[in-house]
Amino acid sequence: MKYAVQAARTAIKNTKDLEKNENTIRGYLRDSLFVNNKDLRLVLFDLLKRQYEVTNEKMYRSESIDTAAHSRVGKRLFLAAESLDSIDARPNSKGVSSPSYRKRNSQYLTQYRPNMLKGAIYFMSRKQWQDAWDQLDIYLNVPRSPLFSGVAQDTTHTDFASFLAVMTAYKLNDKNKAEKYLSQAINYVPRREFMLRKIAELEVAQGDTAKYVDILTKGFRYFPQSEHFFPRLIDYYIGKGELKTALSFTDEAMQKDSLNPLFLYAKHNILMYEKNYGEALLYGKKVLLQNDSLAAPNYNIGYIYYLRAEAAMANRDKSMRQRMKEAQKQYKKSLPYMERYRALEPDDAERWRPILYDIYLNLNMGDKFREIDSLGN
Repeated sequence: MKYAVQAARTAIKNTKDLEKNENTIRGYLRDSLFVNNKDLRLVLFDLLKRQYEVTNEKMYRSESIDTAAHSRVGKRLFLAAESLDSIDARPNSKGVSSPSYRKRNSQYLTQYRPNMLKGAIYFMSRKQWQDAWDQLDIYLNVPRSPLFSGVAQDTTHTDFASFLAVMTAYKLNDKNKAEKYLSQAINYVPRREFMLRKIAELEVAQGDTAKYVDILTKGFRYFPQSEHFFPRLIDYYIGKGELKTALSFTDEAMQKDSLNPLFLYAKHNILMYEKNYGEALLYGKKVLLQNDSLAAPNYNIGYIYYLRAEAAMANRDKSMRQRMKEAQKQYKKSLPYMERYRALEPDDAERWRPILYDIYLNLNMGDKFREIDSLGN
């Protein structure tokens, strides 16, 4: 081991065989006997430091360099410093921690921290997502690291870098990585909606329903009028049979925009599921006032009036004449909506045919009754 350290020190002075000596030192560090050896950790850091500086000098002289290789050396440099610090900062026999290299190394590395962000952008432009993540993870972890506790860090680009980290994690299909910096990335306003949409996709694809719903809720709160978050949130709660929760989100949305057709339709739909037909009728008509080409509200309104006609016929407290009169009134109200639904959804005969059959029959609409009766033959 002593020979390896001496050879490494010589390489650092001569700037020759730096990578070869780095690999030699790493070989020793993989041995459980040497993994916590401070001297080896220190020489590894110095080897990487010199490699990094050699390339920086080339850049200063406007010489061409291998940007990817340089960025990867930077990653290894920061990680080596962290490993050295974790050993160097261990408490002594008296429980006192006094790291010898922390101040020097943290001050040295802070000047190169922006290069991690630049390296990440470089790798992202080439779709090398794991390399990009490695650079961003180091860049964002610096302010959290004990190694840098005594050095103030620039936070100007933290939100942007967090956004990049989340999107890189999305490309890696790694939800744990995405969640690591998500709370910070949300602060990056220009791409907040896009990012939340992508992470929602990632969560549902990996089967984490709770996180999926949480992201949809965040998205809805930030972007209540987005046609992405609100409908999926409502569909989820309707699918779970949690109609009151779905309705509460709809009412919250309508407080922000009471005329939004998306919100009106959602409320109409939920009320239909609840069989609250009186209010469902009211909101269905509001929806159609804005767009009468929506099939479902036309069917629902026609169906509500049809049910009222059926209820009128079944009311034994009134005479047959009264029942027929009230039923025909409701059939007439149902008729235009159900015919409109038929025009919009001609292939859905299983839904509109039996209802129109009864309407035409009870309203004595001979020609139309014969036409629809023939469809059943």
